[in-house]
Amino acid sequence: MRSYFLKTAGPLIAAVMMLAAAPLSAGPNLILIGWDTLRADHVGALGYKRPTTPNLDALAAGSFIFTNAVSQASWTLPSFMSLFTGLYPSEHGVTNKFRLPETGSTDLQPASLSTSVVTMAELFKANGYRTAAFTGGAGLGGSFGFSRGFDVYVDSRDFAGFGTTFPEALAWLRTNGGAPYFLFVHGYDTHPFHDLEPSGATTFVTKAEKGKAFKLRARHEKLRMQLLDGKRLKYTPADVKLWTDVYDEKILRADELLGDFLGRLAAIGSTDTVIILLSDHGEELFDHGGVDHGMTLYDEVIHVPLLIRLPGRPGLKITQQVRTIDVFPTVVALLGLKQGEALREQLRGTSLLGQMDGNAQALDAFSETDYLFHFDKRAVRKSSGQKLIFDRFTQKREMFRIPADPLEKKDLFEDEPAGAYLLEMELFNWSDGLAPFR
Repeated sequence: MRSYFLKTAGPLIAAVMMLAAAPLSAGPNLILIGWDTLRADHVGALGYKRPTTPNLDALAAGSFIFTNAVSQASWTLPSFMSLFTGLYPSEHGVTNKFRLPETGSTDLQPASLSTSVVTMAELFKANGYRTAAFTGGAGLGGSFGFSRGFDVYVDSRDFAGFGTTFPEALAWLRTNGGAPYFLFVHGYDTHPFHDLEPSGATTFVTKAEKGKAFKLRARHEKLRMQLLDGKRLKYTPADVKLWTDVYDEKILRADELLGDFLGRLAAIGSTDTVIILLSDHGEELFDHGGVDHGMTLYDEVIHVPLLIRLPGRPGLKITQQVRTIDVFPTVVALLGLKQGEALREQLRGTSLLGQMDGNAQALDAFSETDYLFHFDKRAVRKSSGQKLIFDRFTQKREMFRIPADPLEKKDLFEDEPAGAYLLEMELFNWSDGLAPFR
């Protein structure tokens, strides 16, 4: 597939795992910004009425922005691992921080990615790029396999935000300028385990809410544990407002850090750079009676922002459905990265260059979660907007039509048995085809 950029001749580099040796040259830079726990419907460029994301919106105005992007998992570890491998969670196998014990053993084993899987960073490294990542740790701990292929991988502070990782990334850029690079920067700023700092004026948190807002984490964790124990939450409209106001306040503060980062990036003068910004999952704010993420597959936790800014290309809003699993093959095509046949077979997604060129692509999205071994759910979200969620523990099915019911309040499973059956068959056929990648 063609690249959007001209390439120049380069030296031979050694084969990395399944990548064939070839005369390669590193091309344009890529900065991948992972904004953890950012739901799509709280982003201004995607229609949110509150001014939460002015800097993200400005970036989106000159970017390809995908308004209907779906994540393949509803929490950090499996979602980002799918992004970096192009595999569904059940295929890359890193669906929890630990693996269940093998037959004859009672001990949980730390989860880690199979060495047979090529990561995005390994592909960049094989194509002659310098590689670095500055993350918030926790679900992005390097030991899970995320650090493979990176020259530098920082995960030293769990639930660190952009206030930590953006300065680290800029410091690395200032000493690694002039060489093509792949840079991943991640922040937990809007995650419930990243505390809202009680400094300065607040925009969305009211004066009356401040006392509770800066102590919300302890209460949030209590409600989260109740959900993990299978209990139904008791909450009030004031709780919904408080959780929403704190969440939006966190978004705004993270957006300010994004604006500062982009300004300093421009000052460094790195013009031949592709920027991709996305989230791994969203956050429930009592939309379906709960909080947090990972426990469900409703749109508030799997509908995420995704934008791609290309040097010298005007922006375009793309409303067709895409998947975060499509990012890896899109990067390969955009930058003209050399890949072997085995990697082509590994990647489950589809390059989005066709949509970026204005061509229609019907892409159905599949998502899954077995968060902390307490839940086991899978979902199909058709490109037409039909959606089925299947709970593999309880056997419960829910069916929605997203365009007419974006909040997923009207379950149509009993009302439309024929349509539900077709969705079931598609979801089960996909599930039956899942197996650990070897």
